[in-house]
Amino acid sequence: MSIEERVKEQFPGLFITLVSVMVGLVFADLIGEVRSRMALWPLNVESLRTWAQIGAMGTCTLATWVYYTHIGVLRRRVPTLTDSMIAFAVPIPLLIANSFVGRPDIWPWFYIASGYLVISFFTTIGLARMARAEHKSFVRLAEPTGNLIVFCIGAPAFGMVAWLDQHGWVSSWMEVFFAAVPIPSALAATYFFIRDWRRGVAEAE
Repeated sequence: MSIEERVKEQFPGLFITLVSVMVGLVFADLIGEVRSRMALWPLNVESLRTWAQIGAMGTCTLATWVYYTHIGVLRRRVPTLTDSMIAFAVPIPLLIANSFVGRPDIWPWFYIASGYLVISFFTTIGLARMARAEHKSFVRLAEPTGNLIVFCIGAPAFGMVAWLDQHGWVSSWMEVFFAAVPIPSALAATYFFIRDWRRGVAEAE
């Protein structure tokens, strides 16, 4: 086996390991934040809002792992600088967002959620291009009617909610609702992604 073939053979495992470590760090940091400063009981509008934020962070982090690892197993090539940078593009914003969970004012977290979705949109396109480079059947991963629609709708929506909440025009119970929206949204985006990824794998054979 040549050096190039050996690098190509080992790259998927290295990429998945790096992503898994970063995702594990996000979960560990979130748990640390919960234990150190968050009030989860008794259940009231403030604690429910915190629970919703925790659930949102957990599902978004899970979705990140699914996206990256499923693309990673396809990447049998000599890695580039882009391959290394994209592994940090989404976990780092999630780590930052953890610091804003459970705070008295939630509008900064909404702003971060909007920015996170923008970053996720572009990184997903980048991941889709990586997959398409392996086989053209993965082109649907970047279609706007698939998983990308969640980012296209969510980014401006959360930006608007953040601005309205910053100016005091969002009630406490509506804050709970919007904090919980990422949970089904992230699960839906993951479902669409897995669906299209599996179709791509089936058509590539």
